[in-house]
Formats: sequence, structure tokens, C-alpha cells
Amino acid sequence: MQSGDSLKDSRMNGGWQARRYNYFSLALSCLQLRKFYDEVELVTDDLGKYLLIDKMKLPYTKVSLELNSLNEYHPGLWALGKIEAYRIQDAPFLHVDNDIFIWDAFSEEIENAALVAQNFETTVKDATATFNEIYTGLNFIPDYLQKLKGVDSISYSNAGILGGTDVSFFKNYTREIFNFLHANEQYINDNIKNLNSAYINVIYEQMVFNQLADGSNKSITHLFPNEVDIPRDIGFFHEANRKYGGYMHCCGTFKKNRLIYELLELKLKEHYPEYYELINYHINAIEI
Repeated sequence: MQSGDSLKDSRMNGGWQARRYNYFSLALSCLQLRKFYDEVELVTDDLGKYLLIDKMKLPYTKVSLELNSLNEYHPGLWALGKIEAYRIQDAPFLHVDNDIFIWDAFSEEIENAALVAQNFETTVKDATATFNEIYTGLNFIPDYLQKLKGVDSISYSNAGILGGTDVSFFKNYTREIFNFLHANEQYINDNIKNLNSAYINVIYEQMVFNQLADGSNKSITHLFPNEVDIPRDIGFFHEANRKYGGYMHCCGTFKKNRLIYELLELKLKEHYPEYYELINYHINAIEI
């Protein structure tokens, strides 16, 4: 876990090899979504608005600054921004991570499903290990998580995309997460530097999502129902149309692959040269 300036650098890099590639990713993700959808909302804070709207001029159709309300939370709880974005929705929605690029619209099945996620994950041992590690230290563990204690491998849905038409479910889901974090705030703040913070975020975002859906007998429609864990080539541009219906997700280690981040730059330069040049102008002027 990082803190101070290194944490800020990590946020600004977004997991990419350098900050510029995070900016290219943010731009290409938004611009490709706008090719297929008339409404693409940005939920961010003041810094995000400065970067994406004021400087990069990305064509979001609506901007919310709700993430300014999260300043009191530990910065290691990075998925909480997504939770807040889910919480404020009052109509059917689909949240798309900013390292996802689409080359076709989502199917009607995905757009009309009650609950949607990318795919199922069943063998991520580190997530299970982190859950069992923090279990005894937490002040409050809801019933639907208590039953996971000691399970060899906890299953959950990948939240690269997450959403659906069941808005009431998301109101309850996000309320449960904030209650869980408030009740365990002291333990999390005291211990997050020594824990696997990536999987703490998995626990409250993805494990809670699946457990609440299971507990209320609600089915989850997955974009890739036949994939288990991270689809092998989902972060490669050349496989997006061939294997994944025009969808790619540069999660995790894909961002460190030179072929991928250099192709990302080329794709933005080729398809959206005006945005590419604008972003580079601000980078060179040390404005972003």
C-alpha cells in the first residue's frame, strides 16, 4: 500500500506505465462510448473535472462532482468512487471502468438486464486470503459475509462493467457498503497499509454485490458467461473484435505490457487526433 505523493502518483497513473497512458486511456474509453451512446455521464471530483473536462475537453454529456464527498475516506479505498457513482443513480445504468474500450454497442440483453457484471471469478486465492485475514479484526460483519469464513475460494463477479435496471437493488447495495465501511473504519485505517488493499476493495465492491444478489434470489447477467476469472486476452487490442465482441478491458498487468500501452497511444492518435494533440499539449506544458 502506498501513501503520500507515491499514492497520488499511483492514482494519476491509473496502473499504467506512465501518467500519459492513463490520460490516453481515459480519453479513448470516453470517446468510444460516445460513438455508441448518446448519454455518457462522468462521476468525479474537482481534480477529475479539471483534467477531463477543463483541459482534455472530453465529450461527457453530464458531469457530477459527487466524489468530492469521499475526501474523508482512506485513499486506499479506491473502489469507493465507483460505489458512490452507483449510489447516486436513479435510473437504469451501466458503469464502465475507464480502462475499458468498446468497438460496438452492448447487446440488448446486457442493456436490459436487472443486474450486470463482466464475468464470474472463482479462483482468486488472494481475495479469499485477504477476507480471512481481516475477518477476526472487523467490528462488524454482516450475515451474508459471515458465511464465507473459511471458504477455500470465494466467488464474485468482475466489476469492469456493473449496473442494471434494478435501481432499488443498487440503493440497498451501496447503503450496505457504506454501513460496512463506517462500522469498520478504525480497523481499516489502522491496518490497510499492511493488508492487500486491492482485495479489500474486491471484498466490499464485488463480494458484497454477489452475496446480496444471491441472498435476494436475483440473477446476474454476465457479459462473458462462459469465462471464469480474467479472460486470457481481454486486454489486447487485436483480440477485441475476434474474441470479445468488440470489448476490451486493460485490467491489472495488461497495463504494464508495452505492446498494449503503445497501441493505446496509436489508437487515440489515429482515431481522435485532435484529442491526442490536446492531451500532449497539456502534458508538455506541465498542466496535467
